Amino acid sequence: MFKVVLADDETIALEGLRTLTDWEELGFEICGACENGEEALSTVEECSPDLVITDIRMPGIDGLELIKQVRNLDIEQPIFIVLSGYGEFEYARTALRYGVRHYLLKPVIEAEWDKTIADITDELEMRLKHKMQQNMLASRLLPVAIARMLEGQWAEPEEEIAELMDRLDEAVSGWTYIHVNGPKSNITEICRKLSGAVGALFIGLSGDQAGLVVESSAQAAELAGRVYSELSRNSSVKGSVSIGPSVQSLRELPVSYMVAARAAARHLFYSEASGPIDTTMDAQSQLGYHLPSPDLTEELMVAVERLQEQKAWDKLKEMFRMFERNRTAPEVVQMTSIDIMLKSMELVKEFGGKVEQWSDSFEFLRTEPKSLAALEDILRDMLNSCMEYIKQHKERGSEHPLIQVEYYLKDNYSKPLTVKEIAGHFYINPVYLGQAFIKKNSVSILEYIHNLRIEQAKKRLIETGETVRKIAENVGYVHYHHFLREFEKRTALKPVAYRNQAGAEK
Repeated sequence: MFKVVLADDETIALEGLRTLTDWEELGFEICGACENGEEALSTVEECSPDLVITDIRMPGIDGLELIKQVRNLDIEQPIFIVLSGYGEFEYARTALRYGVRHYLLKPVIEAEWDKTIADITDELEMRLKHKMQQNMLASRLLPVAIARMLEGQWAEPEEEIAELMDRLDEAVSGWTYIHVNGPKSNITEICRKLSGAVGALFIGLSGDQAGLVVESSAQAAELAGRVYSELSRNSSVKGSVSIGPSVQSLRELPVSYMVAARAAARHLFYSEASGPIDTTMDAQSQLGYHLPSPDLTEELMVAVERLQEQKAWDKLKEMFRMFERNRTAPEVVQMTSIDIMLKSMELVKEFGGKVEQWSDSFEFLRTEPKSLAALEDILRDMLNSCMEYIKQHKERGSEHPLIQVEYYLKDNYSKPLTVKEIAGHFYINPVYLGQAFIKKNSVSILEYIHNLRIEQAKKRLIETGETVRKIAENVGYVHYHHFLREFEKRTALKPVAYRNQAGAEK
């Protein structure tokens, strides 16, 4: 509640100030009813009121002197209402010099009094709100704590944060969470800039998401619109802004966050958002949870295995158009996509292939927010790679043995190979194999293996931060000095010099 001090040397006038307004109804507590300036000054020092109503004429310290001395106190300055039975200009001018903006003549006109009190109440509420907002902005611990809370890493706040949350909850009627999806650097810059302008709290979250916490739903709608406008300035940047439902306390923000985040995921998934998302309307939007028929998935995978490219693309397109038509829930589409990827990986393994190359794509499918179109593109690329491998495998089986040997070396160069072992693998005489390979490739099998290893080492030197010794081991060299000799033989540079030269040329 706000605090008010009343000061008048006339008992009847002082009682009139008590009863002229329903102070409690307006949110005020009378912390002093004083009959002289000295008593009023002492009360102001003790309770630091938000409003002081004083008569001009009082014995000892009069109203103007009271204002002057209060202005010198190290407290948050109250608003003053000066009452006077005298209309002299000099009193009004002195009051103005002390920063008084409310100067009323006795007897007070009720309508004028009510308007003055209403204006002051609005001013005090704005002051409280501004103070609350400044507290929010000044606290570095609060946004971190809220971020942890929203991401499920936090159960009970520390005492300092808990007290701050309680104070903020008491000062407002509720909170609203605004959820922002998009490229991390873009949304962070936009949210930080706009939060400071309106006193909102910026919440930094993991991944391509961020949040803003504001007091009222009206302010939330306006702020969300500004964020969306900023995010939409760059047509190549895709993102969404959604407004969660209002909650009573900061501890309930996860509820607002979950509703807003889910709505954002759905709209981003189907590319429907053309402004801030209304989660109330979004809740009425029905999603489908039916998996595609097993026959459709089976037909797709059979087409991939048989290298029927056009049929595979037709089946994939049919599946995703069904998702779009039925507004299939993102999690169902994601689960289906993972199932197709796993089936493709098993298919490659059956043909003797390795699937480590798809680990990044698999992780993306499993964790990252994405659009329906992005998922279709990822699966198309992955199925294309799968068919390409199967095609190469089948071609190897029908090609000349020396070509099969080359494929074998490219797949196994990092292993400790000998000509005898390679010849045994392909049921070829070792001497014949060695001579035939040199005739076809102009280098021996061992030199060919060294070439493959050094090419891979060069690539790793440029693209990774691995140590030279680690790279040597990874490409198949047991002895480090052997690797150095073969590397310099082919590049005329030491590995570190090669890496530095490549980095300087970028």
